[in-house]
Amino acid sequence: MPIRKLGMICALVALLVACGQPTNNDSFGATANTPHDHSAGATHTTTTQDGGLQPVLATSEVIVGPNRLALGLLENNVPIPDAAATKVRVRYYKLTGSEPELVGEEEARYYGEGLGPRGTFIVKPTFDVAGTWGVEIETQRPNQAVTSKRMELEVAPQGSAPTIGAPAPKTKTPTANDVEDLLTITSDTAPDTRLYQLSIDQAVNSGKPSLILFATPGFCQTAVCGPGVDVLSRLVDTYGDKFNPVHVEIYQYPFEKLQQVQAMQEWGLKTEPWLFLVDKSGNIAGRFEGGITFEELAPEVQKLVG
Repeated sequence: MPIRKLGMICALVALLVACGQPTNNDSFGATANTPHDHSAGATHTTTTQDGGLQPVLATSEVIVGPNRLALGLLENNVPIPDAAATKVRVRYYKLTGSEPELVGEEEARYYGEGLGPRGTFIVKPTFDVAGTWGVEIETQRPNQAVTSKRMELEVAPQGSAPTIGAPAPKTKTPTANDVEDLLTITSDTAPDTRLYQLSIDQAVNSGKPSLILFATPGFCQTAVCGPGVDVLSRLVDTYGDKFNPVHVEIYQYPFEKLQQVQAMQEWGLKTEPWLFLVDKSGNIAGRFEGGITFEELAPEVQKLVG
């Protein structure tokens, strides 16, 4: 059975909890995105502070400018079963003055198709300055009282991964034409050959939009890499040759040695999976860290291909 089909709930919990803890309702405290390692060889043993509802951040890189933040909701260290029916509102505070300053808020949207309990709530804040920000997560579960938790968020001046508007690195990566066996360039046990026809540099230079996915279906610690590859294949089914699909396996063959490919360094990636939307001019048009769904990606791809 391919690893993508295994229910690795504990790995999701490790990913989410390692990102940080919410604090009480009266103050901002523990930083939500302290440095950590989400790579396939990493282990995490942190547990939540209590047995109540815990909103946790599943995004490692938060920067000045537009962001996509993924939030998970845990109860007793397990993803809540009614996430799709739960309402989440997120407020953002500047913490530079003597009192927190509310500067924005938005409703989070839940995406869980194909991810089972690994679905997340997505918000898209834009931060105008680097530094420590306060985030308040208000949660309304069905037939339950509203709860609210706060956490701090460190916003960096810039990230290590390519940012929106930046040129996509023109990295040479192996294709189906370079190998006798596709299973030497992907840990997917049933690879979609359409995802291995072009190298990153060929896709970026093609004059056509591209979707570039860094993921390891066979060794992903969060069990969202395989579903992400499936989403990329489904997007190809829908949009055909309107964009270039490229899947980059993050490990060199033999994959069991967990030696990252050079492309991970050239793209500045410290976690996985990552999906990048690249426009026809070769610039980054979108970036998605962690689990993705067709529901979230299809409108973005539609805009990308026009």
